[in-house]
Amino acid sequence: MSDATRDEGFEAFGDLGGESSDSDAISIEVRLFAMLREAAGRGSLTLELPAGSTVADAMERLGGHGRLGEVLERMQIRAAVNREYGDSSRPLEEGDELALIPPVSGGAGELLVGEEPLSVDGLASAVGRPGAGAIVVFAGTTRSVERLDYEAYAEMASERIERIVSECRAEYELEAIEARHRIGAVPLGEASVVVAVSAPHRGEAFAGARAAIDRIKAEAPIWKREVEGESAEWVEGTPPPIDQGADAELPDSAGEREVENAPSRTAALSAPPRLTHLDEGGNARMVDVGAKPVTSRLARAEAIVRMSPETARAVADGDAPKGDVLGTARLAGIGAAKRTWELIPLAHPLILDHVEIEAEIDAGAGAVRLAAEASTSARTGVEMEAMTACSVAALTVYDMVKGLERGVSIERLELVLKRGGKSGEWRRG
Repeated sequence: MSDATRDEGFEAFGDLGGESSDSDAISIEVRLFAMLREAAGRGSLTLELPAGSTVADAMERLGGHGRLGEVLERMQIRAAVNREYGDSSRPLEEGDELALIPPVSGGAGELLVGEEPLSVDGLASAVGRPGAGAIVVFAGTTRSVERLDYEAYAEMASERIERIVSECRAEYELEAIEARHRIGAVPLGEASVVVAVSAPHRGEAFAGARAAIDRIKAEAPIWKREVEGESAEWVEGTPPPIDQGADAELPDSAGEREVENAPSRTAALSAPPRLTHLDEGGNARMVDVGAKPVTSRLARAEAIVRMSPETARAVADGDAPKGDVLGTARLAGIGAAKRTWELIPLAHPLILDHVEIEAEIDAGAGAVRLAAEASTSARTGVEMEAMTACSVAALTVYDMVKGLERGVSIERLELVLKRGGKSGEWRRG
């Protein structure tokens, strides 16, 4: 293989050291990407293991070698065997390809990833159909930095995106859907990923496009590095989900209230998650945070209240039956944040330093976009306070406009930012 030359510190990968003979050994190809590739100094290597070995056994062997082992120790890795995400107990066979997937931070194309610039107009035209009453195009562009460098496990990314596109087309009853991702260097202001969707109605088109790009970013093995002058830094991502039917893995460390005492990354592939709100007997309990230091904490949550453009314009014009929709929603959200501990049974009572509710009306899209940000100085985070504030603000918008429209819906209530505590900063990709 082109990059499998022996580097110092990796000579032992092909040597079982007498643990097994040739007759009961298997040979697999290990593929490495992004920061793992840089740590190992190569993109692939051959690993010999005893027959009957599992993904966990391979990870244990790899974890004992130099810089690669150090990165594996601190990073949550997904394993893909023959281009399918799987759990650590999956057995390996002769000739298998084991890809180690760092937390992903990008997407891929439906059938293509490449270095060519992307055409937004071209993809929009490609999804035009006689039965399409709405076309939605999402374009993700490089911002704030000189360029983004994208790296992909191209073969698996293409297969994964083909599956996502097919499933989104069926689930949202789309007329057509196209997706492309650019890899290599993407300069400031240029598109790195484009998703184009057509559907009979705007609701399905918006929902299908959002679902497709969210799944692409979460599941496709693509990584990006921010480059500004001489500085280059990989963007932190999130571990992709294991394919359906595989065992659950350890959640991301950003969920500080849910998981503590996380094992090493190698062990995390096989260890079941431990919920700290349960004691050894499985009974619910409040987590003891007394030993944690007091630090500055911040969290931000977002949600969308979906309605008709006519109702959204009434909100913007102040013509809702109950009066000031957004002003009332802000007060409700702030009040809810302060009472989170009364609503969520095992949440700690916190003295909040600040709560802010932001609201933006997009009348054309029929949407009110809400964001709630909460901060405190405490021993535990304010994720639940931000989520509660945003959810109650969204419910209040619904209550204020239900006299105009009963079909209003609340979509995508999610945490988008968490800062402070031992896990530092986390952002939704």
